[in-house]
Amino acid sequence: MKLKRRSDRAIALNRSLPRSIALAGLVLTLAVIGLNLWTMREAWRDTIIQAEQMAENLSVSQARQADDTILQTELSLRQVQHQLMSQMATGVDNAALSHTMQELASRLPQLHGLFYYSADGKWLATSAAHIPKGINNADREYFHFHRMNPRDSVHIGPVLRSRSTGELVIPVSLRVNDLSGGFNGILLATIRVDYFRHYYSYYELGPQDVLVLMLADSTVLYARPMPDSFIGKNLSSSHLFQAMLSSSDKGSGQWRAALDGKARIFGFARAERYGLVVAAGYDKHDLLKKWLKGQVEYVLFDLALLAGIMLLGAYILGQARRSLRYQQELTRLRDELTAANLSLENLAHADGLTGLANRRQFDLFLQQSLLDAAEKNQQVSLILMDIDYFKRYNDTYGHVAGDACLKAVASALKALPLRSTDKVARYGGEEFAIILPGATGPDALNIASAAVEAVSARNIPHDSSSIAAHVTLSAGCATFLPEKDRPEPQALIEQADEALYLAKHSGRNQARRCA
Repeated sequence: MKLKRRSDRAIALNRSLPRSIALAGLVLTLAVIGLNLWTMREAWRDTIIQAEQMAENLSVSQARQADDTILQTELSLRQVQHQLMSQMATGVDNAALSHTMQELASRLPQLHGLFYYSADGKWLATSAAHIPKGINNADREYFHFHRMNPRDSVHIGPVLRSRSTGELVIPVSLRVNDLSGGFNGILLATIRVDYFRHYYSYYELGPQDVLVLMLADSTVLYARPMPDSFIGKNLSSSHLFQAMLSSSDKGSGQWRAALDGKARIFGFARAERYGLVVAAGYDKHDLLKKWLKGQVEYVLFDLALLAGIMLLGAYILGQARRSLRYQQELTRLRDELTAANLSLENLAHADGLTGLANRRQFDLFLQQSLLDAAEKNQQVSLILMDIDYFKRYNDTYGHVAGDACLKAVASALKALPLRSTDKVARYGGEEFAIILPGATGPDALNIASAAVEAVSARNIPHDSSSIAAHVTLSAGCATFLPEKDRPEPQALIEQADEALYLAKHSGRNQARRCA
């Protein structure tokens, strides 16, 4: 009887086993499907967030670039304005004014031209080779604006087509007053729309992605990749101007573009100085296609796994358990490998003691900064710094204290008010460096002096120093000038080193600039 009962139980178990396996397979199948759907949903959400951040960052950087472009243009207009007003009482020398305009226009790649018009719209001076006959600009928008507005501030108008060259240009103008304060003419600078077209072409955007520059009143100045017929379009009724900009000067979100009605992931920013607005938008449909393409291999793998579970039954259940352990081990190994690679990458670019960029990163960053500066016609400044009498410090306090001193100096340099584009590095031993893309010589000297003062303010004891009872720093700075220098890192390093040598031989604890 006992044997029969055992046999019955075995038969019942064998009969129920397929059902159990099928049920387990169904539950596992549903669980895998649900897990993958949730994972894919979260992955898509992360993709959207990343796209919003990228769009906002691009908008902020281009708003700053637009601000800088207009600021350079305004400074040129102000220089011409100063020369004009100084001659107002004795009589304006239009030929000399034209010569000044030609020199200024040659320095700024964005400028189409500089012009001086009388109160009735006649050309009086220009950066062009000659003044065209029979052209009067009194009907232009900027003339109407300045007649009605006595303020001495620049006015940025909508894009217009130049009557002298036929190019699309952005007018930036100043009112000219006579000695009694009455309207006496216009100073005008025109910026090529092609300047922004060329600049925006450097960014890798999809065929349906957009990058739009607008006036504060929503008038389009340039929109990539839209045709020129979109220039001048008013977007005041768009979601960007109706909702987003009313509450914040920068941000991101998803909406349909007023330009063409396509759904995009947008970032936007308003320029701080002149109020220009930049919006960058990534096509949502294109982003979804790319994301789905990236998910195909995972979907195919899951389908194969599910088919195997349904076809092989009990065997697959065991295999699934082993496969799960294998996948977990692979995930663990992959995570460890990723962490190791990240650690190696950080070690390859960071100084192990101070946490600053190391010499390798310094060399790469300086080389790239010089190449970018040569291409964009910008300056790059380099500061080399050396801790005064550091060998004596090590001899007096020991190498452990010396390492602590290096860390403290590095901390002081990190705390300087630098831009995100600047790079602080440990150049070697007790030497440090700061690379300043876009910074002029005077700017670099100010930062170098601030570094000297910051280290001195740490008041690190140094009894063996010949110049102070605390640790001090000597600094030398040099500037790459694109109009005369070649983008060679060694040449700039040697110039900064000469300035550092001069600082040391002038008493140390100071900053000097290469002549």
